[in-house]
Amino acid sequence: MKNFLVSQLKNIYSAYVNKLSRKSHSKELKQQVVYLLSFPNNNHGLIEELNEKYPVVVCYTKNMASEALVLKELGIEIHLIDSFSGLRETVQAVSESQVVLADNYFAFLGDIEKQESQSFFQIWHATGAIKQFGLEDVKSKARSKSDQERFKRVYNSFDYFVVGSKKMGEVFIRSYGVKESNICYTGFPRTDYLLKEVKEKNTESTQTKILYLPTYRQEKNQHLTDDMVKLVESLDDTYYLKIKTHPHEEITQEELIKTSSQIELVKSDESADKLLLEADILITDYSSVAFDYSLINPAGKLIFYWYDEARYIKETGLQPNIKESLPSQVCHSIEEVVAEIKSQQQDLSHFNKIWNTYNDGQATKRLLEKIAEKMDGNT
Repeated sequence: MKNFLVSQLKNIYSAYVNKLSRKSHSKELKQQVVYLLSFPNNNHGLIEELNEKYPVVVCYTKNMASEALVLKELGIEIHLIDSFSGLRETVQAVSESQVVLADNYFAFLGDIEKQESQSFFQIWHATGAIKQFGLEDVKSKARSKSDQERFKRVYNSFDYFVVGSKKMGEVFIRSYGVKESNICYTGFPRTDYLLKEVKEKNTESTQTKILYLPTYRQEKNQHLTDDMVKLVESLDDTYYLKIKTHPHEEITQEELIKTSSQIELVKSDESADKLLLEADILITDYSSVAFDYSLINPAGKLIFYWYDEARYIKETGLQPNIKESLPSQVCHSIEEVVAEIKSQQQDLSHFNKIWNTYNDGQATKRLLEKIAEKMDGNT
């Protein structure tokens, strides 16, 4: 019964969105940009630059309220998607705009009746991919046929997928079932900000700064406390460890971590970009922060700690042959992590060549040129 009711609600939602979008077909498209905002630290000036050239409407999810309010102060029109009136305003804005940019999966896009001259861009919130997503996600494959069809409608609503490498383009082709012609090799706009910040980075420090930044897990992460305490106990006091977890992730035995003078639990709302810039060593698992780190710290050390690899492959899945592109062997125990920390310096140049090919500081400029072509009606 529950599944039936959920399915009916989804059908009502889809019909409502479709009806709203069709109402806009009688209107001439506006030369404006709609930006669908749901992911923190993904804009970094792109919206502001767009606003210098075109009218911009930002439609945001409730977790992005503070960023949206800052944009409102600049005179940018904003709408909260997560409300009845906000959804209506969002659908109308999307249906009437020449160009739409989205930083995530937005279900309602699959029910928008697009006009032929509209262009929808996907600006994904990750520069690379280790885990599978979209049609390749193990969880998605287990969903109902109607869910699968809905996913495909959303994926097919996009004309362009903005990427920073051929490798990431291949990921989108597999994950979303799109064509090579849908891939936009401009580079990832957010990386312009990261590269600019690198130039201003303060490198004077007597400590070796380690950052542990794992992906979100629904279950309590017992490994986090036990392993990180064991890690610092295996290193001398010149090493200092910062840990940043997902805001919704619970940490067991948090007080044990706080007793160590070499470990700091970072607030969940602190910018990951800032932490990556400061880190001499990054320890992560399946997170896309690995690609950002290698770009801004090419002389740093990148360690992959996959203590639950077999389980993760079964529940989510990993990109095919991903290990072949990694700059080091994957660690499965904290002893292996310690050994990797103490080993010789890595060379991240090959990893960057594969995944950060077009992330050269000029990505925003190239994307704006592509958007201008679409605004002018050029192909």
